[in-house]
Amino acid sequence: METNIYNIVGLIRDIAFIVCLPLICIFLILTIGKINRLLSSLARNSENMENITDTITGTFSEGSGFFSTAIKLFSLIGGIPRKKHGKGDN
Repeated sequence: METNIYNIVGLIRDIAFIVCLPLICIFLILTIGKINRLLSSLARNSENMENITDTITGTFSEGSGFFSTAIKLFSLIGGIPRKKHGKGDN
């Protein structure tokens, strides 16, 4: 009788292993897919931040001197439009 119980327990263990192994594999595949999408999204965001940073540094590097850069920074933060005068403007 005892060997029969051991056989039943072993059979249940084998069935549980056979059922759980594919479920674990499916879970891992889905998780890896989500992590992959998250990493690609982070890469796109990083690239966008790099473009924004390049644009901002390009804007401030055009001026000559510290005061010109400071004025541009304050006008950018404050939203103050700057009027650019040409050669014929007074």
